[in-house]
Amino acid sequence: MNPTPNKSTSSNKRKANDAAPSSGSVVGEHESRPPGIKAMKKLRKTKGKEKASASAAPSAASATPSAEFSKMFELKQKDVEGMKELQKLSILDSLIAKKENLDEEDKIVKKKLVAELF
Repeated sequence: MNPTPNKSTSSNKRKANDAAPSSGSVVGEHESRPPGIKAMKKLRKTKGKEKASASAAPSAASATPSAEFSKMFELKQKDVEGMKELQKLSILDSLIAKKENLDEEDKIVKKKLVAELF
């Protein structure tokens, strides 16, 4: 019993020389695509570059930085007002949800919030 393999039995793997040519490994034959495919790929690449350059450059609509700043400031003010209203609603909700008797201060706050919000 010899542990070395017999030369007459080879491994199951095919060598590159012996392998039958597959459809993807044919050399010299180029895969033809419809003409629209390459055009669409090129268009997709150029659109991506235009979007990146447009986002990096300032837009023509906001000519001055002060106009852009005032627009952002207005949006921020609206957000702050909305947050304040949500806080008041949550306080009112917690006061309404209390099952025990409310203190005088809590009653005053509750009446004030109801009058202000509704």
